[in-house]
Amino acid sequence: MSLEILKKQIKENDLQNVYLFYGTEDYLIKYYINTITKLIVNDENSELNFIYFDGKTDVNSIIANCETLPIFSEKKLVIAKNSGLFKSKKGDATDSSGDKKSTKDKLSEYLENMPAYTCLILVETEIDKRLKLVNAIKKYGLLVELDFQKPADLVKWVIKVFRNYNKSIEQMPASYLVENSEYSMTELLNEIEKIVNFVGDKNQININDIESVCNKSIKSRIFDLTDAVSGGNISKALVLLNDMATLKEPMQKVLFMIIRQIRMLYRIKLLRQKGMREDLVSKQMGLTPYVASKVMSISRNLDISILEKAMYYSLELDESIKTGKITDRIAIELLIASMG
Repeated sequence: MSLEILKKQIKENDLQNVYLFYGTEDYLIKYYINTITKLIVNDENSELNFIYFDGKTDVNSIIANCETLPIFSEKKLVIAKNSGLFKSKKGDATDSSGDKKSTKDKLSEYLENMPAYTCLILVETEIDKRLKLVNAIKKYGLLVELDFQKPADLVKWVIKVFRNYNKSIEQMPASYLVENSEYSMTELLNEIEKIVNFVGDKNQININDIESVCNKSIKSRIFDLTDAVSGGNISKALVLLNDMATLKEPMQKVLFMIIRQIRMLYRIKLLRQKGMREDLVSKQMGLTPYVASKVMSISRNLDISILEKAMYYSLELDESIKTGKITDRIAIELLIASMG
C-alpha cells in the first residue's frame, strides 16, 4: 500500500518531507531515490541542494543540513543511508553536544516541524519497527518497504525490460530466467543485458538463448535433483548433489531448498487430491509458468506418502545436525535415499 502511495506522490509531484526506504531490493531503492532526485534537484544546482550521508551519521548533521535553505531552488534533498539510527540498543548514545536526550528521539521530535523546503530520505536494509523514530516517520512521512519482488511480478518486469531493448520474450522463457537467477532485480538486469548483447539483432528471446549465456542457479539445480529423485534415479540425484558441492554451494542452503521444494510438492498433492485443477493450483500458490511446469511434472511421479514421510524425516535430520551427529551433506544424502 505504501508503495502505491509513493508512486502516486511521485506522479503528482507531491512529495512528503520524510521517507524511510527499507528492504533488500537495492534496485527499487535506487530507482525511487533517483526518481525523487530528478523531481527536486536539477543539474545546475545539484552540488548545492543534494546532501548524501553514507554510514553511521550524527543526528545533528542531518538536522543541520535539513535546516539549511536551498539555493536557487524551491527544495533540497537530504539522503542518509545506513545511518545506524534504526537499530535498537540499550541506552541510546547521546549526541555530540552531550544532550542526554536520545539522538533517535531528537530526530523524531524534529520531524514534526521540518521545513517544507526539505525532503529527507532515510535508507536502511533492516529496521526495528518498535522504535519511536519509526513511528514518527509513519506519522509525519512515509515508510516504504522495498524487498525482493514476487516471482510472478518479476516475470512481468523482465518482459517489460526486454521490450525496452526492442526484444520480445514469452512468459515461459521469462519465468525460466527469473527462476535461474536470484530474485534480485539488479542481477536480473545484468543477465538481461548479457542476453541482449548475445542475441544481437535477433528479436525473439527463447530458453536456448538464456541457457547459452546464463549460468544455472542453485534453484534450477534443486529442480533437477528432485526431478531425478521423483524418477527413481537416486544415483543421478547424488551426482547432482556432488556437482553442487564442487561448485561450493552451501550445503545448509541446499538442504533448506530441498525441504522447501518437498513442502511445495506436498501442498500441490493435497490440493490436487481435493480436485483442484493444476492451473488453479499454480495460481493459488503464485507459481511462475516455468516453476509450475516443473513441479507439476515432478509431483505426478511422487506419492504423497513419500513426501509426508520426507517432511517428518527432515525434522529428525535437522535435530541430528544441530546436535552435531551428522553434517548437512550427510543429511541431504539420507533425505534423498529415503525418497527412493
